[in-house]
Amino acid sequence: MSDIYIVTGPEYINMVWKQSHNLRSEIYRRLVVYNMFGMPDDAAQFYLSDDSGINMTPSPHASIEPSQRVKYLTHQTMSKLLTGPGLTILAEKFAANLAEQFVAVKGVTTEWRDLPDLYTFMRDELFRATVRSICGENLLNLNGSFCEDFWVFDKALASLAKRFPRWTVPSAYAARDKCIAEIRIWHEFIRPYLEDENMNRTPNEISKIFGTEFIKSRQEMWSKMDRMSPQAMASEDLGVIWGANGNSIPTAFWLVLEVFRNPSLLVKVRKEVAGCLRTPQSVQPSFDLPSLCSKPLLQSIYTETLRLYVSTSMIRSPENADIKLGPWIIPKGALIMIPSFVVHHNKALWSDVSDGSRSVDTFCPDRFLRYPGLSQPITTRAPAIPDLRKVDSSGAPSFSSEDLSGYFMPYGGGHGMCPGRHFAKQEIINALAIMVTLFDIELSETAAGKVRPDMGGFGMGALKPKGKVAARIRRRKI
Repeated sequence: MSDIYIVTGPEYINMVWKQSHNLRSEIYRRLVVYNMFGMPDDAAQFYLSDDSGINMTPSPHASIEPSQRVKYLTHQTMSKLLTGPGLTILAEKFAANLAEQFVAVKGVTTEWRDLPDLYTFMRDELFRATVRSICGENLLNLNGSFCEDFWVFDKALASLAKRFPRWTVPSAYAARDKCIAEIRIWHEFIRPYLEDENMNRTPNEISKIFGTEFIKSRQEMWSKMDRMSPQAMASEDLGVIWGANGNSIPTAFWLVLEVFRNPSLLVKVRKEVAGCLRTPQSVQPSFDLPSLCSKPLLQSIYTETLRLYVSTSMIRSPENADIKLGPWIIPKGALIMIPSFVVHHNKALWSDVSDGSRSVDTFCPDRFLRYPGLSQPITTRAPAIPDLRKVDSSGAPSFSSEDLSGYFMPYGGGHGMCPGRHFAKQEIINALAIMVTLFDIELSETAAGKVRPDMGGFGMGALKPKGKVAARIRRRKI
């Protein structure tokens, strides 16, 4: 068993990130491919034994065929989806799908209606919109209960990550098995289209069959890898689906909750959102996403939500040599753990006002805003006087995330940052924009002040609410 070194000081966290070239996250990969998503042993060994790296030029010591470079090829397909034109297309598809679904949601009219659980209401619509955007319509059409089955699996992830034997938590393994079986049904449906002689399909045809070029490319890549069995392919896509939903959806919920339980904040948010509407008179709202995601207040409350409600545990290990963190030496092979929640809630690190208006444990909408002439630092290291050159010429506040290196890491750090963070931001802010545009929501008196995160998910990503969040909802007249 390796020694574990827990690092929480920003100075030392930055030292870790700067030495990323000598750090590996193999233990995390093993946790993911073996335990959480159920990849078969042979395929897992194939994946973990790939030492060629993720760069186009393989590592000098690697001796692996180009078609078998699973890490590099996976990284390439993921990058095409989550950066550049691929990201723009994906974000627009998600926005259109989510708006379409919320406009069509049954039972919500201009009259108040009780919601037993606001989180479940949001969760299922966001999940379907995301899956439709990445995988197309066929996965959900072929498996009518996939949404419900996925969230049963998600709830079981902690047990799977802890490597409890199957006989001790059979329901956890059963939930994962069912999701993998449903993905395999979908794979079997789309695979014959890869073998079709008409390979030069239009983007619309690809979207209709595969959902995205990303899914099609992965199927083509795996078809050349003998050790990637149908079970392994389904396990890989289960990981992708969880990565696209497991953290962004709870984060979107907390963002919506914080806005709707603060009436004055809701007014300000609606004002920023309304300025980004492409079709102000349309029943189905559509937003200018680059403009929406650059609004100062929206960026501030998004960032504050990540700070307050995301709990990740970043694990690295020195691979080639010991590393030095100030006066400490971390030996080769030891484990370094950086718990984001501990850092994000440390009063010694974050500016903390004793009257509670800016408490480190309180949602502060303008924590990341800079106002002309005012001196409220974000962190204890930040300068006391804001740089007025970064303030809008109208005198309005500007968003600032400077001076946060080592203080703020909801998506990890160094070479191992979450590749989906840019899509997640658009996904989360767009979800808020649609909710405040289409609906009025009032939390029940019980829920309004007592909704708390479930700390049972500590270290696993975005925290979910503990218990149901009762509310009432009605459709706004646009």
